[in-house]
Formats: sequence, structure tokens, C-alpha cells
Amino acid sequence: MVLLIDRWIDISEYLKEKKYASVDELMEKFQLSRSTVRRTLIAMEEKNLLKRVRGGAEIVDNEEESLPTNFRDIFNEKKEEKIKIAQKAAELIKDNDVIFIDSGSTCYYMIDNIKAKNITVVTNGILHIQKLMAMGINTYILGGYAKPEKNLIIGEDIVKKISSMNFDKAFLGTMGIDSRSGFTTMMLEDGEVKKAVIKSSDLCYILADTSKFNVRKFYTYGDFSQATIITNSKVEFEDEKAKIIY
Repeated sequence: MVLLIDRWIDISEYLKEKKYASVDELMEKFQLSRSTVRRTLIAMEEKNLLKRVRGGAEIVDNEEESLPTNFRDIFNEKKEEKIKIAQKAAELIKDNDVIFIDSGSTCYYMIDNIKAKNITVVTNGILHIQKLMAMGINTYILGGYAKPEKNLIIGEDIVKKISSMNFDKAFLGTMGIDSRSGFTTMMLEDGEVKKAVIKSSDLCYILADTSKFNVRKFYTYGDFSQATIITNSKVEFEDEKAKIIY
């Protein structure tokens, strides 16, 4: 799966530079067969990473259009709030930091606001990879089992790799914040990755708009002593242990 993602990134970067490339050009550039190029372009078009045209493909310029159709509603929901949170989070990144960025939509918007220099980013977000690479940010792609419909890469291998890594800061999304259960998500595999990241991080931040408070989902991956919440506005949430940046 890592090779496939690498191929997508390489083709996306090439198209950003050239704007258009023919199938023959891509075959020669990346040493791929005609059938492999065609399958790759079809798959990338399905994710709205490019647009196939007669004899080749061209880049999708509009960022919103470049989001896969099945993600647009999720990424556009409370978009202004997410961007405000993302901007606050990005300000916490310092030059030379090694950070983890989660696969969530708020974390995705955070990438555009990174100003720190010479940082290294580890991520399990499929869409995040392309944006990070386009910005010239040193990016480590975690290999594992890809779930394109969820925009994330998961698996036991990822958890093992993360446990050997050391992050200055980690930025995670969440599906719920609850006074009884802490930080929660619906997917056990996603929760296991988040747990491992928290343990490997000096500082951890949970990026959450106000709709995530007082919500409890299936799997708890952390408690309030382990991370600081970044949100967009004051919220009715009573728990003295919770550290919140507004």
C-alpha cells in the first residue's frame, strides 16, 4: 500500500508542475506499464486527485474539488470552526519539531497554517500526505492497512512503529469528549493508533469543535491528563481535569 501511495504522490507532484501529462509521458517518467498507468489514473480520479482527459490527465486546481466526493461533506461541516482551531494548533509548532498529525479533517486544515521551518511530520492520513508533500514538508508515511473511505492507515504494524518513535507534539482529532470516558472514537483500530501516539508524545493536543463535547463513542483512547483540548469557542463542559485552549 505504501508503494501505491508513493505512486499517487509522485504523479500528483508531477501534474502540479506540468498541469497535464499524457499516458505515454507518465509511462516513461515513472517506468510503468500502460495498464498500470491507466488503473492508477482511474483510481486517483475516483478520489478526485486528478481529472482524466483524452490521452492523459490534468491536475485538479480547486482544493475543495480535490477532496474525494465522499469526504466533502465531512470536511466542509463546520469548516470555519475547524480552520480557527487549525490555526491555533499550527501556532504551537516550533522550528525543528517532530510531530504527528492525525487523519481528521481539522488536522487536514492545520497543514495549510504551518509556518515552522525544518519540521518532520508523521501522519496516517491519506489525503494529508499529498498536502504535506506539496508544501515541501519532511513527511514520514506510516505503512499499514489503508482505509480510503476513512482517510486513514491503520494496523498493528503502525502501532509497533509509533511505539518506537518520539514526537515533540501530536495533534489528534476525536469523535467524542466525555467527562466519564475521556477522548473517544468509533473505531478500535483508530483508537489503538491514537493511544500509541499519545504515549510517544511529549505534548498532545486534541483538536475538537464544540459539537464533540459531551459525546461518548465506542472506544476510549485517552484521558484528560494526557492531552490538551483546542476548540473554537467556550463550551458547557464541566470537568476540572480537562485542559482547554479556546
